[in-house]
Amino acid sequence: MNIVSALLKCFFRQSTKKTLESSLDIDAKLFNKRNDIVVVATSSIPHRDVARVIGNVTGTSDTQVCSKELFELAEKEARLDLIEKAQLLGANAVVDLKLISGSYEQEGSIWHLTQTVYSGTAVVVS
Repeated sequence: MNIVSALLKCFFRQSTKKTLESSLDIDAKLFNKRNDIVVVATSSIPHRDVARVIGNVTGTSDTQVCSKELFELAEKEARLDLIEKAQLLGANAVVDLKLISGSYEQEGSIWHLTQTVYSGTAVVVS
């Protein structure tokens, strides 16, 4: 039984380390995008006019969440995905940003998992 406990501790320690490294990498990408695109939860941006509405954009995370650390990682992944999709559409801003998370149980698992999605409206502002 001690061997199993040691293996589980090692697995979770590696998972936590991987999560931290991924989270820091995404933080750096999000920080670099701050100069290229404005993202707000409101329907307008102070001192900016919406020149063109491109449309709805969503960002999702592939990380299935079953802990606080994984939720934080998934939230960042979904936000980065939304920003990258908006930029591909030609947007320089996203307004009406909303975080959506849905929980479900994976078949055959005892874990309660959460999927993280961001939604917003891609726009061009001047």
